[in-house]
Amino acid sequence: MNIIFTKNNPATHTITIFKDGEKWDEVTLDTKTYFLHDLTHYCVELELNLKGGFWGMIAQGHKMAQLSGKTNELTDELRRIEHIVGATQSVYLGYMPIEMFYENLKLVSYSVPAGFIENMSQQIQAVMNDWNYLPVGDSIKFDFAI
Repeated sequence: MNIIFTKNNPATHTITIFKDGEKWDEVTLDTKTYFLHDLTHYCVELELNLKGGFWGMIAQGHKMAQLSGKTNELTDELRRIEHIVGATQSVYLGYMPIEMFYENLKLVSYSVPAGFIENMSQQIQAVMNDWNYLPVGDSIKFDFAI
């Protein structure tokens, strides 16, 4: 599955999903609200080889609209992954100390490899740097296969 993030303007972006070379789904979103969160999902799910997260569920055949907002088909696994993603994003943004991240994961009975949060922060920062300097109209492509 290919995930294409296209910068429409400084405020919005479009996510286009391709499966087997065919356009599968597309949505335009507010960048300030969604870009970092969706990127964090991507990094966390790929790093931990998670099939039940947002991108994993899209790879399994769900559409983005099914997994957003109040229509979200939350599963127990997706809730746990959302908890990990939220904590990862909080550390990246400086809202949560790293030590608290590991304590926070105990709430969902989840453990991650040593150095996980540091690795995620570096990966996220690298993409954010690319995104911030990406010209309007250009895209960043990610491959997702678990």
